[in-house]
Amino acid sequence: MNAPDMSLPDSLNARYDEYRYLLLDPIKPVAPWSPVNVDNLYQTAGREAFSIVPRHDLAWSPEHCPQLLLLAPPQASCDAILVQNSEIYSRNEVLHEKRYICGWLSSPLPPKEMANWLAELCTRLTTDSVVPVYEPFRLELLSMVAEPALLASLLAPVNAWHIASVTGKLITLRGEQQSNGSRLSWRAELVLNNIHPIRLLLSEWEKQCAVLSENAVSLATDAWITSGESKLHHFNDRFFLALNNLILGVDMTQHPAIQTLLQQVADNPGLYFTQVIENIDDSAWQALHPAGPLTERSSGDEYQRTDCP
Repeated sequence: MNAPDMSLPDSLNARYDEYRYLLLDPIKPVAPWSPVNVDNLYQTAGREAFSIVPRHDLAWSPEHCPQLLLLAPPQASCDAILVQNSEIYSRNEVLHEKRYICGWLSSPLPPKEMANWLAELCTRLTTDSVVPVYEPFRLELLSMVAEPALLASLLAPVNAWHIASVTGKLITLRGEQQSNGSRLSWRAELVLNNIHPIRLLLSEWEKQCAVLSENAVSLATDAWITSGESKLHHFNDRFFLALNNLILGVDMTQHPAIQTLLQQVADNPGLYFTQVIENIDDSAWQALHPAGPLTERSSGDEYQRTDCP
């Protein structure tokens, strides 16, 4: 994974001998006046430029299947305005639960083959379900937790797959045929199985910070996985603990007062960490974060801190 040195249109046009594509997920609603709304793109690019990605689990509803838009065939240049409009839209939805722009791809595969390959990609992570590997945040997590050779093999024959990261930066994933048959590690599978709470953590954390740090995905992933070690019984408790660790920039569980409360909650499924923490002394919060305690610390719903690490 790396950040492209050129602008997105220039990066795509640099692959002049390949097909260049824009991948869209119509499950995400898009305002009808947006230039990247699929109906508007039908008008500007032509319906013949689109190929449906035939997801097996959506065979009953092809209108919900991903749409692959051919930006340019070999020996042709991409429409710079279209690419720029899609890039702007993508940067504005990086922390949304669903994302419409699933990246810009360069490959020697022609449209029909490319669409079929993308559909098959959704069955390669697991044999018993369809996983939308093409989703940008899932790809970003994969690039962080999967072995590089495994990821390259998974994405072959895509020579360049550009996506917007959760921090709004363009990153490029590259596919390459590999001879090894390695599988995802246990931790990689654990992270991918927790993609939704990790994304939600990032979304809530971003509300407290002007800008997320470059390693925000790694920090949020570690915070969520580590919160599971506290043996909390309720999702909201675990989420509250992970989010506070991110906002405070420290591991709350190392404080003796917090450890006592966590043990009480672990021993009694009827207790909620977000309730018992109301009784903690302000001196404990002062020790955790000298700048002062969080507001609304009992609910975890509202924070007023902006000095996030």
